[in-house]
Amino acid sequence: MTPTLLNVPPGSLIDGWQVSKALGDGGFAFVFLGEKNGKHRAIKVAQHRETSGDLKQTHARTLRELTALLMLEHPNIVRPQGHGFAESGNLYLALDYVEGWTLAEWAERKHPTVREVLGVFEKIAGALSYMHGRGILHRDLKLSNVLIRKSDGEPVIIDFSCASYTLAEDLTDGGLPPGTDRYRAPEQFQFLRAHKDEQRARYAFQVADEIFAVGVMLHELLTDPRPTEFRARFDLNSPALRPPPPRSVNSRVPAPLSDLVESILSREPTRRPVDTEALRRELADLRSVPAVEYDVPVHPPSKQRPREPEPEVESAALGGPLVPPPLKQDAALLKRPRGWARWSGGLAGLAALGIAALLWRASGDDPGSHAAPRVAERPRPLVAPHSTPPDTAPPAMSPPGPSPVKAPGPAIAAAPKEGSTVKTPSPEAPPQRRTPRLPKKAVAAAECASLSLVAALAAGCPGAQIRPEAFTCPAGAEDAMLEQLRWRWSDRFILQLDDRQEYFTNVWFTAGAEVVGVVPKGHNRDRQQEVAPTGTRFYGKAYYLSDRMGRADGPSLVIRYDRVKLPGQDEQPVCFVAEATALEFKDGRVKALNAADGNVVDRWP
Repeated sequence: MTPTLLNVPPGSLIDGWQVSKALGDGGFAFVFLGEKNGKHRAIKVAQHRETSGDLKQTHARTLRELTALLMLEHPNIVRPQGHGFAESGNLYLALDYVEGWTLAEWAERKHPTVREVLGVFEKIAGALSYMHGRGILHRDLKLSNVLIRKSDGEPVIIDFSCASYTLAEDLTDGGLPPGTDRYRAPEQFQFLRAHKDEQRARYAFQVADEIFAVGVMLHELLTDPRPTEFRARFDLNSPALRPPPPRSVNSRVPAPLSDLVESILSREPTRRPVDTEALRRELADLRSVPAVEYDVPVHPPSKQRPREPEPEVESAALGGPLVPPPLKQDAALLKRPRGWARWSGGLAGLAALGIAALLWRASGDDPGSHAAPRVAERPRPLVAPHSTPPDTAPPAMSPPGPSPVKAPGPAIAAAPKEGSTVKTPSPEAPPQRRTPRLPKKAVAAAECASLSLVAALAAGCPGAQIRPEAFTCPAGAEDAMLEQLRWRWSDRFILQLDDRQEYFTNVWFTAGAEVVGVVPKGHNRDRQQEVAPTGTRFYGKAYYLSDRMGRADGPSLVIRYDRVKLPGQDEQPVCFVAEATALEFKDGRVKALNAADGNVVDRWP
């Protein structure tokens, strides 16, 4: 039976499971909370998507996920509880319903200490070691695919939609396996460039790729006090720019931990921990270090989500990640490793690193005297805010190993978390060093470093006023444009720049966000009607360029489209740029006319 689109309102039945509500919407499935015979399960229903990359393999992928889960039985891995077919013909899996926060939400709202973060990642690494020992690779590790259970604080790895195992059938036609671009190891992009002309070349996913993804997760939690927010971030897998050491971004990160994260994110796979068991041991060793700096919150609680009472909302226990429909996954990043967004994010990161070093010197040698400025990164998809945790303390987690040894000498109380009722006795606390007053220039530099790239450009921050590097077409774009689409370098097409907003009116665009342009009715020139007819859709990303970057024509909205889909045809890689005069810029958004000519280009500017 061919699976169909799902419309499952609350109260509906899925093979006897009564649906309470929708929980998530991932790349390969919808997830619902179901109840049967008094038991609650996450019901994950297979659903094909155009962006999934495995046409007609919807059920095969779900069966492979089930096969992988049936080979696993670990307290930190989600467990299958059954499977069957929905009335629509879609295959479904019944999974443990894990009531908890995503890893990003837990870190953001519960203000864990460095030691608590190490404890969570030690257990994640232990679960991965168990998984890898059975020949199974997850292949989509990220913050939204690990839940922290509310009842006991245990991490649970979820969403095995992209998982594979020894001798499993290859279901994807592309060069890379399915996954999330931000968490891919840099050698995957190097493989694409090296084999761009080989249609049958397939990247062999390794344990080293999984370890790199763990490093990205750990780096994000250590450097970003609000990891669930959607904004520009440093590109951690850029082949040209090394990721900043966590300690240079957040001075609360102990130096040994910062060094470990650097090794995990090494551009050379052989310099990473040899396997996930070795990684687990290294994390365990750090967790047992008796230094007091491991017992303070990773970030100042004032910079994270508040802990005051919040409305109780039942959190989603996912069988798949939550991805809000308006924010599409940027699959085109695989086709444009040298794009302007990747380069500019790295540039902002370098500028912020220099500022961090300046502030470090200005404040003395005390690593806890202030929080270092955050490094700007490129945008990544937002995790949907599916839960609003109540005002409860973080659950006590069972330690993954021996309890940490306390430091000898005078008792020093660990810094209490925000909202804690425990008072630190003042006679036992060491005198606090006064944070030196920073010069105005340093304060301004810190403010600039905390901004996203687009906001820094608008504010005229030093280091951001540089014209972006010219980008070239994504792999295969030139052949697609000239040979298959029959475009010419001189072609100009009229577009509605964003089809979600009203045509030919002044609207707001979010810099760094995905946009879908469309050829509107009634505006086709003869040439355009032939090669880009009405309804042709262009997929790209919006950018803002200010006159402070040496732009003679004044501030401008620039949209770089790198994919196109003509009516009735397959999607093709392209190089197409549209520019519109920026009427206003505020809070990372630019106002412009939602209509403009675009140009077929081979590079820009």
